Amino acid sequence: MALADTIDSAVADFQASLEEAQEEFLTDVQELREEDDSNLEEVLAVIAGISIVDYWMQDLGMQKAVNRLMASFDTLLDDAVFFGAVTESQLISLRDVQQSAMVRFTEDIGSKVRLSLVQGVLQNQNRDQIRRALLQDLDVRPYQVETIIETSMATYSRSLTLLQLQDSPDQKLIYTGPLDSKTRPVCIRMLKEPSLTQEQIEAKYPGALRDGGGFNCRHEWQPLSPNTSNKDTRQKAKVAYQGMMDKAKKKGRSFKVPKTLQQYYESK
Repeated sequence: MALADTIDSAVADFQASLEEAQEEFLTDVQELREEDDSNLEEVLAVIAGISIVDYWMQDLGMQKAVNRLMASFDTLLDDAVFFGAVTESQLISLRDVQQSAMVRFTEDIGSKVRLSLVQGVLQNQNRDQIRRALLQDLDVRPYQVETIIETSMATYSRSLTLLQLQDSPDQKLIYTGPLDSKTRPVCIRMLKEPSLTQEQIEAKYPGALRDGGGFNCRHEWQPLSPNTSNKDTRQKAKVAYQGMMDKAKKKGRSFKVPKTLQQYYESK
C-alpha cells in the first residue's frame, strides 16, 4: 500500500475512535450531572479524579486505537524498500519511539477533553454546548490530530531510509508520492528531480530526507529501482512547476523558488 493510502486509512480510524471516546466521555459526565443527589462539587471531584490511563485509554478504548495505529506503522515497515544494512534492534527502537510518542499524544488529548468538560460543567453548559466547545479546541480538532499522525507516520517511513543511508550513502533516491491539488510547491519541485544521492539531496533540499515537504507531507525519498520508477509523475511535475513559473510571470511577479521546511526556518 502506498504511503499516502496507509496514512489516510490510519488517520480515519484513529479519528473515528477519538470521536466515539469523546462522545462516551460526554455521556458519562452528563449522566453524572443528572443524578438526583449530585451537586457541582461532587461532579467536579469525580471528573478531576478520573485516571486518564485507566478510563480514557482502557475503558473508552483509546489504547486499542493506538494499537491499531501502530499496526499501520508496521504496514509502513512491511512496505519499505530495503537497500542497506539495518538491524532488528534498530527497527524496534524506531517503532518504540513512535509508540511512546503516540501514547503520550493520546493521553494528552484525554486530559484536554477532561478540561473542556470541566469548563462546560462550570459554565452550566448543556450537552450540545459542551460538544461544540470540544470541536473548537485547537488541540483536539480533527485537522490538528491529522497533522500529528500524518507527520509522525511519514517521518517514521523516512527514518527507515535515513537509517539505511548510513551504510549506503551513494544509493540513488527518487522522490515519490501523489501529485494533486494538495501537493506543496516544494514537493512539486522535488518530484520533477531525477535520481539523486543523499549528498545531492541535502545540498539542494536541506532537511528533505527527514521532513519531506513539511508537516502533513505524504512524500518520501525511495531507492531507485524498477519498482520505484517515477517517470510519469516526474514529467507531470515538470509541467506543473513550469506552470507555477508562468503564472508568476503573467502576474508580473518574480518567481520564488519553493523552500524546504529547514530552509524556511533558517531564512527567518
